[in-house]
Amino acid sequence: MSTMSQRSHLTDSEAWRVVGRLVGGQTQAEVAQAIGVSQSVISRIWNRSLETGSAGRRPGKGHRRATTPNEDRYLVLTARRHRNMNATLLQQHLRSATGTTVSTQLSKTGSMV
Repeated sequence: MSTMSQRSHLTDSEAWRVVGRLVGGQTQAEVAQAIGVSQSVISRIWNRSLETGSAGRRPGKGHRRATTPNEDRYLVLTARRHRNMNATLLQQHLRSATGTTVSTQLSKTGSMV
């Protein structure tokens, strides 16, 4: 039983090399063994290249934002104008002004979630 590499993903250039080997006639299993990854990785790269025409990874979408940039500005301005206002009151002001409901907890970046 062989051990596979523990890398999280192949670089775009490595993915293109995989596609090139497959187009050149090598099997997915042969390419996987040569590169040192599982056959499922090769299969996903091949399918992605057929669907999108690109072997590179798609950019991640990340965490969905709870507020828009305009709502963020509204919160900052309200907090500056009313320095005694706590997070619960800020949350209520935003909800009444825009209809957006957010948590009163701050995220790691310092914005409300």
